Amino acid sequence: MRRKKRWWLMLVLVLLMPLSGCDMGRQSSLSNNGRFMDLWSTYTHCYQSQDIDAMRTDAEQLSQAVHTTDSGDDPIPPESNDQAPLKPTVRLSADPAAMAAACALHAGQAAQERRRINIAREMFHMVVINFPQPRYQYYVAQARLGLERIDATN
Repeated sequence: MRRKKRWWLMLVLVLLMPLSGCDMGRQSSLSNNGRFMDLWSTYTHCYQSQDIDAMRTDAEQLSQAVHTTDSGDDPIPPESNDQAPLKPTVRLSADPAAMAAACALHAGQAAQERRRINIAREMFHMVVINFPQPRYQYYVAQARLGLERIDATN
């Protein structure tokens, strides 16, 4: 009787092993999710902060994270004559590069309002240089507008 129970237990364990499997993809997914949550936390801090230097640091961290883990961005396309949209494009999921561009733009605009012109210029240049892809043209257009305003007042 005891041997029979042991045999059934072994059979059940053997049958359950394929169900649990060695799913390494799930672990990778969890670490990617944790990484994204870190980026999201930095992004929300950028928008909630009143400290220009903290916003600048957040923008730099987001930009650096995007460029170190870039996942096959669009190649830089030829210049387009299309006008930039008046507002950010609608997305159904979060785009870390868009988060980085938005944070840098926000930091630049906040710095410009507080007359921290060097930081504003640096943030606007970051957007223009680091995000030339068409899907970020709203941020680039706004950054160029900020640079024009700086140049007009100086």
